[in-house]
Amino acid sequence: MTEHIGSNGTLHDDESHSFLILFASETGNAQDTAERIGLEAFKRGYKTRLMAMDAYPLDDLVDEPLVIFVCSTTGNGAEPRNMMTLWKTLLRSDLPSDLLDTMHFGVFGLGDSGYERFNWAAKKLQRRLLSLGALELIPRGDADDQDFYGIESAFGPWLSRLFEALSSTFAGPGHAAETLGPTRPQPRVVMTTLDQPELLLNQFEGLNLRSSRGRIPVTLTHNERMTRADWFQDVHRIEFKADDDISYEPGDVAVLYPENPEDDVTWLLRRMGWEETADVTYSISPYNTATIRQLLAKHLDICAVPRKSFFESVQHFASDEREKEKLNDFCTKEGLDDLHSYTTRPRRTILEVLSEFKSVAIPPEYAVNVFPLLRPREFSIASSVKAHPREVHLCVAIVRYKTIMKVTRKGVCTTWLASLPVGTRIEIGLAEGTMRLPENIKKPIVMVGPGTGVAPFRALEEERVLAGAKDNTLYFGCRSLEADCHYRQEWEEYANKGELTFRLAVSRDQDRKIYVQHLIQEDVSQIFDHLVTNEGHFYICGFVVARPSTTYSARPLIAADDRSSNQMPKAVRKAVISCIAKGGDGWDEAKAEEFVKKMELDGRWGEECWS
Repeated sequence: MTEHIGSNGTLHDDESHSFLILFASETGNAQDTAERIGLEAFKRGYKTRLMAMDAYPLDDLVDEPLVIFVCSTTGNGAEPRNMMTLWKTLLRSDLPSDLLDTMHFGVFGLGDSGYERFNWAAKKLQRRLLSLGALELIPRGDADDQDFYGIESAFGPWLSRLFEALSSTFAGPGHAAETLGPTRPQPRVVMTTLDQPELLLNQFEGLNLRSSRGRIPVTLTHNERMTRADWFQDVHRIEFKADDDISYEPGDVAVLYPENPEDDVTWLLRRMGWEETADVTYSISPYNTATIRQLLAKHLDICAVPRKSFFESVQHFASDEREKEKLNDFCTKEGLDDLHSYTTRPRRTILEVLSEFKSVAIPPEYAVNVFPLLRPREFSIASSVKAHPREVHLCVAIVRYKTIMKVTRKGVCTTWLASLPVGTRIEIGLAEGTMRLPENIKKPIVMVGPGTGVAPFRALEEERVLAGAKDNTLYFGCRSLEADCHYRQEWEEYANKGELTFRLAVSRDQDRKIYVQHLIQEDVSQIFDHLVTNEGHFYICGFVVARPSTTYSARPLIAADDRSSNQMPKAVRKAVISCIAKGGDGWDEAKAEEFVKKMELDGRWGEECWS
């Protein structure tokens, strides 16, 4: 297929309307958004390729005529892990300024305006593409997690502008400006039994069910509760052992591939009338075979809180006119309030929606259209492979909370993980993390990790102790010394040996609430010496409060009177800046703040937080 930019600025494609969609995602939101762009393109007659940024062969980028980038921003301005390789490549100083002058592009970013560097990854990517000569098809879109409607406020208008721009860009000889598909879109894939002809893919490419490539077989050797039995939060110590030698660095993450509860899978098979064919093996893509039961158990997120895209798909399968009208209303701009009240606030699940809209009957070949893919989950590794050869340790909070409807919700991955008996064989992945130890072991490190955020710091501490580094400080926050002080015995042993300064903030064992930022404020001279005088590294990791429109009963580990989505890292940052400003002659708040910003640029300040 030959593609080129016409002299009038339009893109001519000799075979079809085609473009590439690349996404970078941590939690799956950017991937879901990219898939929605692809599905909308498919309905309008375009052919798309959809890939994660780290799966795309970067040498081919210079030959792409049109690319849509969708990326989230993590923490205070960091790019997702699967964007790192692309970003490092684009930052090469030897790249010519006209490298991408034949490529049109668009960028849609997902972020949280509660952070100072809102949508920083998308903004950086946009600027760098422009500096390499790429032509911007459409102004950058910025979705804000703080918005009442979440992504929908920005995404709908941006998507409309995208296809308006595409209709002009693709307006070459012999092509209609816009080709709308049927009311009900075709299935994303054709499911065929293995004795039928080879699978035919539809125009929307990029469906990738789970592959075993890059995964490591392990045995579960430890799975027990760490918190006190009567404590409100259930945190598990999980340990795996691999058959062969493995390699990872402190700060890396383990990738887990959860499964949906068997009862939920059985219910959905019965509800959709798929029981008779549930165990027939189908070809789902050129590289995947699965039964419908396996598809629902391992590949599709049937327990998710549905997004707007779910209702856009499922409305086509309702036979009752009143139900069809209501489902359609949820897809309109005017229906966003109702959609938010029906799904987001009460955390109503896909299964509950299907139990209420009884006329919905989804053909099995449309399952991939309707249900989102079940995403892998990433957990910070809580061990050094040098201290524990062939082993991977995790510290996992089991997600369980009550909604505003007083209905108990459970996290799919953590509930599955907690249920596994010792001796279970599974496969996991290993991925590069965002935290890295200083190469010079004489440089001090300061770690701030409330709750399960302490997990990667166990790995960092083990690695440092083995290397003979003793200038290590940990600020750990918990509610009760006896109930949820994770790895307490280990921290105290390190401290007794002079290998760790252990600063413990226990918030509820006394009348005055004490948090990690309060302890930092007490340690002015130590913080100044560690970070300024001795050029140390600073790390923050932990849970932060969810945005106000999301209601959970699980209580945060930080002050409840500040509902900002990034209060903990923000409070810690403020405390550090205050210490630096007070710690030396000639320092003030402004100079200290610039110093912390430079620490970030120099790779000496790392944040890994989640909500």
